[in-house]
Amino acid sequence: MATPTRGKNRATITAKFANYYGNVKSLLLGNELAGRRQTCEENPFNTDIETRLTGFKENKKENHLKPVNVDLCRSENRDSHHTSEYEVPNLIVRRGQTFLINVEFSRDYVADQDSISLKFVTGSRPAQSRGSVIPVRPVEEVQEGQWGFKMSGLKGSFMTLTVSTGSDAIIGRYELFIDTTHKDEQGEERWRHKHMDDIFVLFNPWHKDDAVHMMGDLDRKEYVLNETGRLWLGALEKHFVRPWYFGQFDYISLIAAISILDQSEIAGQARSSPTTVARAVCRSLNHTDRDWGILYASWSGRYDDATAPYAWAGSPSILEEFVRTRNGVKYGQCWTMAAVATTLLRALGIPARCVTCYRAVHDSDYSAPISTHWSMDMRPKTEMDDAIWNYHVWTEAWFKRTDLPPGYDGWQAMDPTPMECSEGVMTCGPAPVSAILRGDLHIGYDTKYIFAELHGGRVHWQVDTEGNMEAFIGGRPVGGAISTKKVGAIAREDITSSYRYPEGSAELAKVVERAQRLCGWKYPDLTITPKSDVEFTLEGGPDKTGNILITLRMRNSVGEGRIADVYMGALSAFYTGVTSEEIKRVTTNVLLDPNTENTCSLELKCAGYIDKKVCDSHVTAYVMAKIRETGQRFATVQSYCLERPQLEIKTEGRAVKGQTFQVVVKLTNTLSVPLTEGIISVDGPGMVRAAGVKLRKSVVSPGEEIRETVTLTPRRTGVKELVAVFHCRQICHVGAAAEIDVVKD
Repeated sequence: MATPTRGKNRATITAKFANYYGNVKSLLLGNELAGRRQTCEENPFNTDIETRLTGFKENKKENHLKPVNVDLCRSENRDSHHTSEYEVPNLIVRRGQTFLINVEFSRDYVADQDSISLKFVTGSRPAQSRGSVIPVRPVEEVQEGQWGFKMSGLKGSFMTLTVSTGSDAIIGRYELFIDTTHKDEQGEERWRHKHMDDIFVLFNPWHKDDAVHMMGDLDRKEYVLNETGRLWLGALEKHFVRPWYFGQFDYISLIAAISILDQSEIAGQARSSPTTVARAVCRSLNHTDRDWGILYASWSGRYDDATAPYAWAGSPSILEEFVRTRNGVKYGQCWTMAAVATTLLRALGIPARCVTCYRAVHDSDYSAPISTHWSMDMRPKTEMDDAIWNYHVWTEAWFKRTDLPPGYDGWQAMDPTPMECSEGVMTCGPAPVSAILRGDLHIGYDTKYIFAELHGGRVHWQVDTEGNMEAFIGGRPVGGAISTKKVGAIAREDITSSYRYPEGSAELAKVVERAQRLCGWKYPDLTITPKSDVEFTLEGGPDKTGNILITLRMRNSVGEGRIADVYMGALSAFYTGVTSEEIKRVTTNVLLDPNTENTCSLELKCAGYIDKKVCDSHVTAYVMAKIRETGQRFATVQSYCLERPQLEIKTEGRAVKGQTFQVVVKLTNTLSVPLTEGIISVDGPGMVRAAGVKLRKSVVSPGEEIRETVTLTPRRTGVKELVAVFHCRQICHVGAAAEIDVVKD
């Protein structure tokens, strides 16, 4: 048994961040509750005369078994609980798992006269009836997953306790009380010692009885311990990846996560459920309809008054801004919000990951197809259109669904960026992914919403001058290439099969039919053209320089000539499907000789359109054609994103904890236009980040390569992955990552 050092007067760990935590908590708990529920200003467990034990009597002080030093063995316990990386210095344990406490008493322990018990206290109104005051008594053998402690070492006045928390313990901050009782012929004397430092109890993916238990060390390393990751953005035909620093072990991340649970008004025992906790985290992200939401969502392209969504390199900087300003942070988008939600969940011990769905439909209740409208002269009427997002990012969390019938355990989808209210709040999930796959839309938790993102279809309508509409063609399938980071590799894993059955399969048809019946989903009758003898194919896209060439190929399969009236337009559009302005259009008629093919093309030079769109928008092609002789119509919508310039990050020299070091960020402009107003941000685990570093060179010419030196300071040792992101007036979401080994001096 290790012998603890006798305690001295010192500032407690808890005191060091009590004011900081209090600021966060006051920010999140500012609602006036008087008259709505019982309120109290302080922990009644400490102040209520009925809960206090007898104090120390001077005339019998030699009899008391008084703890004079309590060592929580933080280093040893945190290593065994996989919490050593947390920057919050307190003891942080995962529930259901044993940990050690060394106690030095004021005198030797006498087995037949002295007894010890522990009390763990959490919440603002703790009470044993609410499960937030947990008496822990000695047992012969400690059972992991059950509250109890064992005297595992005793030497005079020094004692080692092996303590276990319950596998269903409440998640949060605990106070520790040590109660001692001395009995002799003169009677019984009791003493209560309150330990000066709080203890944090988290979910435990390593424990088989915890609802978040996850098999496999590689999976736990990826979804719980990995501080960096990858987000897939772009479009279905041309996606790209950008690195992200989750930073769940940063000081701010755990404090913010616990504070969010405090403000959520979840009853104490409910905080033991990952379902309840995950939903509370999800609803905390969106500032749209809650004053305490973390992020303002914006897709306007105008972010001059704050930080643009694409400028963030990681979650901790967003959480720090949230605490500093005591207001929602400007600005975020779906992928930013999903990444911050992943950070908060991992900080609490819930396995989590970001998931990207390409061609995601916005339909709150799976009630109708998504509509695209065209005028009689074949121009897009985008102001009437429904939305299909080029991509949409949400969060998945892993846990058992003890609140649902069997069959819904595993990954649960949550969308921190919903566009509709759920139970009066902008939130969505956690919806079992298995329920989405099977079309079990009755299961609740906004399963309809996410099912619609993957299965709603597009219908093209032509609108006459009086507003009458005719549905003439369906669109391409939606909800494709559902992507996440592969475990243990910098690669994309396609998980579409876990959300939907293959296109054209009997299983998919059965699921869709069932879902449509449950939701009253109706598909309009399409106008059938008697003769559809021309085959249309849209080809092409951007090259590495940013020039775009789109070609509509038309094949006439009959022995009669045809004339095709064609509209091809390129519009600037956000990834949400919302268009801003037309960049260029071609309207023409094309002669199709018998049994031949012909083409019509739309060409965009990068220099001709790059200044007509904001840097986080795409180019979307709207194409419609009509055959004069038969009335056959064709329409399609296709989005294109540009190739990203090349970004690399390299370290110079060695990195030592607490000392500055430099990294070199190299940018190569592969576009055919100059890059202006360039900004670089670099972040990483345990780093004093460098944000918003302006390039020394104001203009980076086409084909030019530049290097920028950035200074960082590490706070933690070990192999860390640095994340660099670049944006400029012309383009954004340019990212790179590199590992560095931080050592002690």
